[in-house]
Amino acid sequence: MNGPERRLIKIGLWIAIILLGIRCLISIPDGIYGFISSIGGIVCISIIFLGFYERLIWQFNPMEKIPRINGTYLGTIEYNFDGNSGIKRTQVEIKQTLLSTRVKTITDEITSYTISSSLIEENGEFILYYTYVTNPKSKYSKDNPVQYGTCRLVIISKDELRGNYWTTRQTIGDMVLRKCDKK
Repeated sequence: MNGPERRLIKIGLWIAIILLGIRCLISIPDGIYGFISSIGGIVCISIIFLGFYERLIWQFNPMEKIPRINGTYLGTIEYNFDGNSGIKRTQVEIKQTLLSTRVKTITDEITSYTISSSLIEENGEFILYYTYVTNPKSKYSKDNPVQYGTCRLVIISKDELRGNYWTTRQTIGDMVLRKCDKK
């Protein structure tokens, strides 16, 4: 269990303890059945709150040190495949919650989607690792078929990501992404 999951459990326990204290101050439960009934309601309220916290509220908690990278980024991919190299423009859409990150990458030839991801702290920097599968446009599917890849993006700031990727077709490359305002 990593840091964010552990913190989420601690928050849930504190919410439950506080709610139980408030419940007992308002009215002391009658016997064991009243106590168990109170616990059930408190657990339900705590779970609902944790759902909201994990999806949305965590972004406003200044004590959460996980970088907020949710948004749309524009940038370039410098790739190398079979001795050929080039540069492509890309758009990357990141959807983030406290415990998950989904990445969609769009170029002129493909769209790729996250299979799995981890946002970790490594040597004082936050790194987004994710594995993806590509979905090529039909006219490119013969030369650029479906492939799996992994990407490692260093979070320079909430507005800049830099990293590299590698795929099952032995393509490697570097990515530079800057957050854009979508209006």
